[in-house]
Amino acid sequence: MKISHGLEFALVWSLTKLVQFLPDRAADALAVGLGKLAYLILASRRRIADENLRRASGLEFPPDEREKIIRRVFVNIARMTVEFARQPTFTPEKILAMVPVVEGLEYIEKVLAEGKGSVLISGHVSNWELYAGWAKAKGYPIDLLVGRQHNHLVDELLISFRRSQGLGIIPIGVAARHVIKALRSGRFVAIVADQHAASGGIVVDFFGRKASTPAGPAAFAVKVDCPILAGALVREGYNRHRAIILPPIYPPRTGDAEKDILTMTQAYTSAIEMLIRRYPDQWMWTHRRWKIE
Repeated sequence: MKISHGLEFALVWSLTKLVQFLPDRAADALAVGLGKLAYLILASRRRIADENLRRASGLEFPPDEREKIIRRVFVNIARMTVEFARQPTFTPEKILAMVPVVEGLEYIEKVLAEGKGSVLISGHVSNWELYAGWAKAKGYPIDLLVGRQHNHLVDELLISFRRSQGLGIIPIGVAARHVIKALRSGRFVAIVADQHAASGGIVVDFFGRKASTPAGPAAFAVKVDCPILAGALVREGYNRHRAIILPPIYPPRTGDAEKDILTMTQAYTSAIEMLIRRYPDQWMWTHRRWKIE
């Protein structure tokens, strides 16, 4: 084990224990302060966020409004991170109390009634980690597709946060057969799929620009002939979120798998875009999304 990995783990573990020990209000206040500090310190990320907002078609904000949005983005990321670290202390009852309002619950019930699994797609909107935890707290059978961290100690710690909510974990490295098996058994597989796909991506439109996007979610849906459910958990205030589930996206079944994958990828990307337009200050604009132009 690298010494640097051990030191990194010790730091992350210590900060995790700190925010888990703090009362809810104090932990949230700490997160807000850290977010404001990150906004001041991370100038390069501020520039990326500003550039992305200026490039996004249909979001023509004046400079002062962009600055306010970006500041709130940093605060939201910090609040999400602290909430994620505190997830082992959350009971299902607490999570459901944190999400008192749900839009589109009937779409999940519809898919379950059909006896099929579904690819549950979200973006880096508000608290994307708690979204899967909320679905589990509601009693839905759900697995989470996750990437692995280079530091295996930190990776195992993050996995433990997710397992604390009863989530099944599917590492990306062994994804295909496990995802297909889960979907065929009627489970939901949650995937965050709104960042640049460096390899194996498919080019679709996102805010009026071409973006390389993960093709895996649609490929799984076409393979298993199950729908994609796009949605998000958006923040409405202190310890209060709204769950939003959009209408299911079904495979077109044209007989051309590649065409169907493209159609579904565009559809779920457009769904995520719609959510971001509703809540522009809750998406992670600090990521370089349009790398192929």
